[in-house]
Order: sequence, then C-alpha cells, then structure tokens
Amino acid sequence: MQELEWYTDGWQWHGLQWGNGSHMLICFHGFGEDASRFQVLEQAWGRDFTIIAIDLPFHGGTRQTIASEALPRLVDWQELMQQIMHQFHQQQCYLMGYSLGGRVCLQLTQQMPQHIRSLILLAPDGLHHNFWFYFLTRTYIGKKLFRWHVDHPKLFFTITTYLEKIKLLSPSLKKFLEVQMNTREKRMLVLQSWNSLRAFVPDLAVIKENISQYAISCYLFFGKYDRVIQSKHGKRFCSDLPKAHMCIMDCGHQLLTEETAWFIKQQIDQPS
Repeated sequence: MQELEWYTDGWQWHGLQWGNGSHMLICFHGFGEDASRFQVLEQAWGRDFTIIAIDLPFHGGTRQTIASEALPRLVDWQELMQQIMHQFHQQQCYLMGYSLGGRVCLQLTQQMPQHIRSLILLAPDGLHHNFWFYFLTRTYIGKKLFRWHVDHPKLFFTITTYLEKIKLLSPSLKKFLEVQMNTREKRMLVLQSWNSLRAFVPDLAVIKENISQYAISCYLFFGKYDRVIQSKHGKRFCSDLPKAHMCIMDCGHQLLTEETAWFIKQQIDQPS
C-alpha cells in the first residue's frame, strides 16, 4: 500500500494505492469510511489493476488547506481526476463507487465521460431524487435546519421513532440512521459530507446518454437485504440500458469483503 496526495484550489486530497496492473481503477468510499475500505480489492484486482482509492472531503486525510468554508467545486473534482490519470499515464479509468461514493461516480460520468471506461456501482446513492438531500443542502430553510440539528438532535430521533411506529420506516433503517447520528461529531460529519456534495445532483438521462455514446460498460451491485439503498432504483436505471449489468448479492448494505471482491471482478469484463 502506498499513500498519495493531490492538490486542487484550497484542498488537499489523500488517497491509497494498491496493485500494479496496467489498468486503472479509481474508487470512492461511503459515508463515515475512508480509502482503506477498498483494501479488500487488492488480492482479487491488484494483478490487473492499479487501484487508487480517494478519501472523500472531511473523511480520512482529505482536508482544506486554507481556513475557509469553501467546498470543492465540480471543476476541482475534474482536476483531481485529471491529475491522477496524468500521474499514471492513463487516458481512461474504471470507476467504482460504494454508497455515497456512487453519487460521486455518477456525477463524474456525467461531467467527463470520455475518461470513463467502466462504471461499477456498489449499492450506490444518487440513482433517484432524494428529497431530503435536496432540501437540506440546497434550500435556505433546509440548510438552517440542518445546522440547527447538529446541536439539537432530539427532534430527529422523535421523528424517526414516529415514522417507525406508523410503518414508514423499517426498524433496521431506523437503527442505521440513529447510529449515523448518535454523536455531535457524526452529525457534523453528515452536515459537512452532504454539503460538500450538494452540487452532485446526477442527471440520469444525461448519464445514460453518455454511457451509450461513449460505450461505457456499466455494472450495478446491490445487497438482497439492504434497507439503505434498494435495488429497485438500479432496476429503473438499467431498464433502458440494454448493455448494463445488474446483480443482487446475498448480503445487506456491506457489499465489500475479500470474498465479494472476487465475485464482483468475475462479473466485470476482463481487460483486453
């Protein structure tokens, strides 16, 4: 494993590298994780791929380099990708995103499809309109409410309890949400993470058009027992993409293990 760093306007990006294959796989992790999440890929993927995993903003070692509230812009993400591909002398890459990282991959496929050879989404966020993401990150009232919630979480827990009671929220999803919000530090991370991606509202129609136009191979994986990201969104996305592949795995939201890394690689077209 090797640590890597890149710089864009006001941001220092941290990443990890495994493998030394001739093809490049760039990975983005889920909320509350870091780049080390993808270490499980090394054994299965490392011979064919150079694996680069990047810490999302406010995760791992990715941080602001100046005292500012400025968030990464779409152009910063594009510059980051270009720096990585230039560093490793690549024109295209395989792109993998897990959970929140899936939203990043979808947006990058929208913005710079000419550099994407294959899109691999694992229980991805971003495949449907998320009212709460939009409301809490892009409206004045929502942003104020989001900040207030960091120090006043009681209302959130009251609402989740009520939604569970009237069967609008499953017990497992309620537990997941509460675990993500049970300390001020975690609530602040949610606020920072969502805000850092508030410009990431993937236009699925454009993304599908790009996938077809640039012949991007597309693979989606979901957990059969996942209560966080449901496979129905993937089915809808793939419905008019005849060459897209979708697989339901016998697991929950945690799709990434050494065992599943081998399985996922077997489903991907082998590099030519």
